Amino acid sequence: MSLRILLATAALAALVPAVGHAQQTSTAIAATAEVPETRALNNGVNQAIVETKTANAVAMAQADINQQEYEADKAAYAKAMRQYRRDVVATDVTYIRQQDAYAMAMRDWRAQVVMCKKGHQRACNLPTPDPRNYM
Repeated sequence: MSLRILLATAALAALVPAVGHAQQTSTAIAATAEVPETRALNNGVNQAIVETKTANAVAMAQADINQQEYEADKAAYAKAMRQYRRDVVATDVTYIRQQDAYAMAMRDWRAQVVMCKKGHQRACNLPTPDPRNYM
């Protein structure tokens, strides 16, 4: 990110002497014909061009920084969503295991009731199945 700023600054530094050199050459050729007010206006325009190029280079560097921050934020969000999905899956797996344990306990309890109704006293005396024993 700062490399781009350095490159932009170096490019601008290279442009400034070129702009000044071009101005000196044109000034030397038409030195007698140019009015001082025109020269002052031209110098102001050239300075505005340099300032605009500098401002654009800084804006581009800031845009790169903003883009990098945005990409980092997107990556952090994606990582958080992956973790959340793992948590949800783990919760779902636990919930499914609990449901299965409850279903097995109910199946055994129903079989116990059937055996009790058929007259098997031992089945009548058994405790109710606990789903925690089926996990």
